[in-house]
Amino acid sequence: MKEKKEYYSLPMEDCLNRITDCMDCAKVLKSFVQEHAEDDKAWESGLMALLCEYYAVICRYVEIMNDLILTPPFVDEETDEEMISVDPQKYALLTSYSKLMLVDEMELKYLHRIHLLIQ
Repeated sequence: MKEKKEYYSLPMEDCLNRITDCMDCAKVLKSFVQEHAEDDKAWESGLMALLCEYYAVICRYVEIMNDLILTPPFVDEETDEEMISVDPQKYALLTSYSKLMLVDEMELKYLHRIHLLIQ
């Protein structure tokens, strides 16, 4: 029988950067939703469903990440970096949400010619 990992470690700085990136993306998504909400073509093409799904996934992801960064970090002895312990269930959930966000981003880009890169 394969042993399951008891927890995963994520760098605090990476988590904070990821939250910031997701919040920026959520702002852009919200703007797109508001802009296209009354456009029947956007609803018929599936654009609105995709924008709403992506927005919901990002909001949930940020909520989970915010909960994680509130837990007391520990310092990795090898790297001197602050780390956060994540239980396997939350880690799997975050991984699933990350994959969903990638799929949604690719669909926006290739099906609707919308790219959310903020510079």
